[in-house]
Amino acid sequence: MTTEEALLLGLGGLAVVFSLWAAIFATRADGSARRAAREAAARWEAAIRPVPKVSFPVPPAMSRPLEVEVENLGGAVTASVLVVQSGDSVYAGDPSLPEKAAPRRVMLEPAVKAWQPAPKPHCLLLAAKDQGGGWWDCLAGTRVKGDPRRWLDQRLKEMRLDGAVAFADPPPRSKR
Repeated sequence: MTTEEALLLGLGGLAVVFSLWAAIFATRADGSARRAAREAAARWEAAIRPVPKVSFPVPPAMSRPLEVEVENLGGAVTASVLVVQSGDSVYAGDPSLPEKAAPRRVMLEPAVKAWQPAPKPHCLLLAAKDQGGGWWDCLAGTRVKGDPRRWLDQRLKEMRLDGAVAFADPPPRSKR
């Protein structure tokens, strides 16, 4: 083996080592970029996620609209679905709230009589649409997966309220 061949072989080996080093660091950089994108998406989702809080300041009167206070601690609520049981009545409404809104009084109309009376008012269903168009199940704190209209119909059916409750701005059907 001549000196030139040994030099070429050494340069080739050095090139292989440097290319392996570059591949390892490129893989690490790709992982870091993906992690940063995932964290940015989580921050954005947390920023636009609606966090409505419902309270009951006034005891309900029989067969009268129920007055509730709705406060939004998160992103804007462009549309929502709210179903509340108080006593032996179920009330429904669809309030919308701006981002980080102070408590606002909302009147919920009686929808149907409940199967069993409740000792104190409580939310049966609270879903909200964020600025990005995604729907959230605010009681569970999760994003609605799939078709939001089908999800709402299923929840109302589970509560035996399908057909009894109508909303002005229900979730649209998916375009599949």
